Amino acid sequence: MKRNAELQQLSRAILIGFAAIALALVFWSVARGDILSREDNPRLVEAELRIQRGQIVDRNGVILAESVNAETIGPPARQQRLYPRPEAVAAVGYYSLRHGTAGIEESYDTLLRGDLTDFWAEFARQALHEAQVGQSVWLTLDAELQETAVALLNNHSGALLLLDLSQPGTADILALASTPTYDPNQLDETFDELLADESAPLLNRITQGQYQPGLVLQPIILAAALDQGLINLDETVTNANRNIPINGVGIRCASPPPQPTTWADVLSHRCPGPMQELADHLGVTGLDKIFTDFGLTTEPQFELETTAPESEPIANPLMAGIGQENLTVTPLQIGLAWASLFSNGRIPTPRLITTPTQPTSQPANQLTSQSTNIIRQTLPQHDGITEFSRLVLSGPQGSTNGWYLGQINDYAVVVVIEESSTLSEAGNIGRDMLAATN
Repeated sequence: MKRNAELQQLSRAILIGFAAIALALVFWSVARGDILSREDNPRLVEAELRIQRGQIVDRNGVILAESVNAETIGPPARQQRLYPRPEAVAAVGYYSLRHGTAGIEESYDTLLRGDLTDFWAEFARQALHEAQVGQSVWLTLDAELQETAVALLNNHSGALLLLDLSQPGTADILALASTPTYDPNQLDETFDELLADESAPLLNRITQGQYQPGLVLQPIILAAALDQGLINLDETVTNANRNIPINGVGIRCASPPPQPTTWADVLSHRCPGPMQELADHLGVTGLDKIFTDFGLTTEPQFELETTAPESEPIANPLMAGIGQENLTVTPLQIGLAWASLFSNGRIPTPRLITTPTQPTSQPANQLTSQSTNIIRQTLPQHDGITEFSRLVLSGPQGSTNGWYLGQINDYAVVVVIEESSTLSEAGNIGRDMLAATN
């Protein structure tokens, strides 16, 4: 009997112990679950540091980002993220335990981390204490062309986008540069300084920079008007080189057109005056449709974070017709609209990732191939390059941004230089970039 009583006491003690453990588990997982899930939980931090994040590589296999063992001896443990080609930061972005992620590091974070969506697979990995290893991500980017793009922009504030249009319906990104830039290897040490920098080095100007397009819109507006039968490039216009006042600053044709002046001359000499007459004829509805059809009012479907301001109704169609009203665009949007002139009138789908597989649906035609052929043949030519450039008013004090659009073979380039006073800056950069593709 005494032995049975002792066993009963032991059983009660064990049950009480189990109950206490269960209550503790409930307390820490429910009542104080916030502590376990806090980002500064040392256990979670240590687990994050041990993830072997996948590589990011360019189209030729050049490593753009990789994780290496931060400890010189012993098995793989704490990982350090390195960026051997920091000039690719506008596309690759960064990974930081303190400051999060950006760029491809953010867009493909789950894949790069190797997170498992299957519960039992994740349970087995943890039970077997297997290292968490992510997958590699391959970019369409060309590391050498990317380095050239950043070098060409030099100390300018601006952006450069180089597209490969060889695959129908798509525009592979070969170079995507935004300056001023920064070194992602030094992000933790310089983040506060970068954040406070008025030149905004953390801003990706290709996908998020907001610029007034000005007469950069002229080729697509004329192509749309030609497509609708509103104009004929052989028709003459009057007083093409007249002065157009904008915020106290007058603009004229980029170069004096011949007399008499045709619509073809209006395009090749980049004249704003006749564009206002055409905009008046198109009206708000017609201009809205052109801006919408060419993706200038919506964010492109893209692997990086993009920005498009909330669309505002056109208040002054005469100013909207020369790109000087409330419409602002990113270089990516302009690049895709420009590429449509060389893609049978289609807005191509931008592509920065070669894996995983991309959507196969073809973009709709915005223009007929006949209209795009006519516009292409009318655009200025320089050493075999089809190009269009213009200084665009960008501020109340008369400051201007220099734009250059170029195309040769299967390559198209867009360059914007902020606060530029001469077309040669953007033009020389764009031509040198296209030359580097040979």
